[in-house]
Amino acid sequence: MALPPTPSSFSISDFKTAIGSLVRPNLFNVTISGYSKIEGVGAITTALPNIDSTFKFRCEKAELPGRTLATAEDAVGSGPSLKLPYDITYNDMTLSIICSTDMKERDFFERWMNKIIGSGGASNSAGLISYYSDYALGVTLKVEQLNESGQSLISYTLHDIYPTGLTPMNASWEETNTYQRFGVTLAYRYHTYELPFNAFA
Repeated sequence: MALPPTPSSFSISDFKTAIGSLVRPNLFNVTISGYSKIEGVGAITTALPNIDSTFKFRCEKAELPGRTLATAEDAVGSGPSLKLPYDITYNDMTLSIICSTDMKERDFFERWMNKIIGSGGASNSAGLISYYSDYALGVTLKVEQLNESGQSLISYTLHDIYPTGLTPMNASWEETNTYQRFGVTLAYRYHTYELPFNAFA
């Protein structure tokens, strides 16, 4: 087993060579697909705004999703218990989105949530709940980690997504040198991933 370098033999250039090229978290891309099929509940039939051309520029923060194997203890004779997996759980996705003057993305998620559970008003749909197939099935969110050249190193696709929460937006006289933003939480059924650009070839 190799020993760590001693102070007299340590070299910054050797360290840089050994650690290689690193990935920067600010190089990413996010897209939503399949939302044109989302149907409303009751009389809410207005289509969602088209955000294809703007969303990747206004989504300022995302996550490469994780997952957890749910386990249970299984007693094996008189010895230590054995922890065995029985299911996979997927964490919700959280996005941070900046607002332009058209407020298109905020309107997009507000309408989407209204289509999941009716909020009432003139549509007389208060409390009506849509079918899962009408608001989530087939809708995907893709998060890509990019390299310095803009190539996708790894991409995660979240399948059957839908919003479960929108954060409030601050309105304050004190905040003059910033921009408006909001957060959205998305639930999804499962995710898949791929390595479009083989950086190890």
